[in-house]
Amino acid sequence: MLLPSYLRRSRHGIYYFRIVLPDRVAAVLGQREFVRSLGIRSPKIAKFSGYQLSQRIKPFFQRLQDVMAIDPNSIDPKEVKKLIVQELDFRADGSLLVRGIQTHADPAIADREMEVVRKTAKDWQEVRRDGYTSGLSDQELTQRQAVADRLRKELLDAMVETTPSAPSAVAAAQVMPHPLRPSTLKESFEQYLKSKKKISQSAKDTYTEHYELFVALVGGESRLVHEIPLVECIEFCEALVHIPAHAKKRGIKLGTTKQILKSPPELVDKKGNPIDTISGNSANLVISSLRSFFKYVLLSGRRNGPNPFNDIARHSDGEQAPGGADGFDEHELRAIFNPEYFMRAKRPGQFWGPLLALYTGARLNEIACLDLSDFVEEKGIRCIAIRHIPRAKPNTVEHKRNPRTAKQTKNAASRRLVPLHPDLYEIGIEAYMEDVKRLGATRFFPTLPADAKGKRERRLSHDGNEYLKLVGVHVDRIKVMHSFRDTVCEMLSVENMDDVRADQWTGHVNQSVKGRHYRRSKAAIELQAKEGFDALNFPFIDLEAIQYQPGWFNDYNKENMVS
Repeated sequence: MLLPSYLRRSRHGIYYFRIVLPDRVAAVLGQREFVRSLGIRSPKIAKFSGYQLSQRIKPFFQRLQDVMAIDPNSIDPKEVKKLIVQELDFRADGSLLVRGIQTHADPAIADREMEVVRKTAKDWQEVRRDGYTSGLSDQELTQRQAVADRLRKELLDAMVETTPSAPSAVAAAQVMPHPLRPSTLKESFEQYLKSKKKISQSAKDTYTEHYELFVALVGGESRLVHEIPLVECIEFCEALVHIPAHAKKRGIKLGTTKQILKSPPELVDKKGNPIDTISGNSANLVISSLRSFFKYVLLSGRRNGPNPFNDIARHSDGEQAPGGADGFDEHELRAIFNPEYFMRAKRPGQFWGPLLALYTGARLNEIACLDLSDFVEEKGIRCIAIRHIPRAKPNTVEHKRNPRTAKQTKNAASRRLVPLHPDLYEIGIEAYMEDVKRLGATRFFPTLPADAKGKRERRLSHDGNEYLKLVGVHVDRIKVMHSFRDTVCEMLSVENMDDVRADQWTGHVNQSVKGRHYRRSKAAIELQAKEGFDALNFPFIDLEAIQYQPGWFNDYNKENMVS
């Protein structure tokens, strides 16, 4: 194996790290070279350890530039910037050799800077001092020597800490097997995201959010992923119970896992109001994201051993209502679609949002993102097309033409055609779309803005849940806008609709062989529509009283239209 220049092997088979310092650096530090035993006989491990050591000492050489830079007191900061001089040699014969110098872009200022250099050379010829101390006063020399001594001590301490010959490092080298492809957390996560080609951007944003929390608590993304021990992962999971909810948005600074466990952050905001910690469910989502990330790290050869997040303690919020949201029963639907309250809608989302949710079972964001062009006809059946439109790459023609046309679906099964129930046309959905077209809008809900993740459901969800509270139906986390989707799922199953067609209607994944093949064909759309329309039968809803009046929301749409 060809070894790097910084490695040497003794006659006993032990590898050493050795670096020869340039003349001027040696003069500053008072030491020609650094040699440290790595205590390692394996050339692969020695190569990797030497690489770590060389990377660690590079910042010290960068800081040495402050000691060795020329900054004469005669320079006026308002006129001349500080000179940056490279390879400056004061020769014994009185000459001055400068191999590189950076001056100001203005020729007049550059001439004044060069005059400083010429003056420095003249001073050197008069003083004739040796080494890097030429032209310096005694006070300046003392100050620079003190800085050099401090840097030398820090450099020596850093090399001792990093060298595997130290007891803790030797133990780590024996316990932690070195992977085939050592990488930092940052490099590993970038490749991990590139491998996630089939997930939505919102899912990638969630993975990124969880990853950023992890690296913030374990010491930064420059850490090598294989050097993070199991105990740190356990401590991270324990620290999650102390993390304030929305800490990043609230500007709450978090320490490392050890600091958080030793002294948990105060659970108050900037105004002194109490705040909660993240929920157990949120903490478990973070753990699941990291388990997936470390699984990729292991399979890609960046870490050896078991996945540290596989058998880790999960969190709990206590007893919760099983199954999440529940569907609405007839009594609740009567209250929701009571014309006395329902016809008071001030915004199109308050009227069409619940109706589309009830008759399609679509997810709220799927409804919120509908374009007028998504209302299509297939084999004579009027449908809405739930589409996936990737975001256009920045600076492309498509992006400049319309940068906000992207629509993200939850998964591949979400891309589907959903037959539109005749009741919606009886209520007046076509008249509403004509009103929207006359305003020049292209989206069904032209006033719903997109958030940072490209979703538009927030206003629809907020208005819907506030209305459920008004009519006395809302129950936190149980009877909410998502309950319309559960209602449709229940109605489709009660009528013994074919499971494959039911899953196709609601956008759920069907694992059967028949389901996988059925999704590739629209041949059964007529049967799906017939069965679905029969199942979604709500005779107790007064359709004669719930009617869209042409122009109802025109003023609101015109005043609040967004891109």
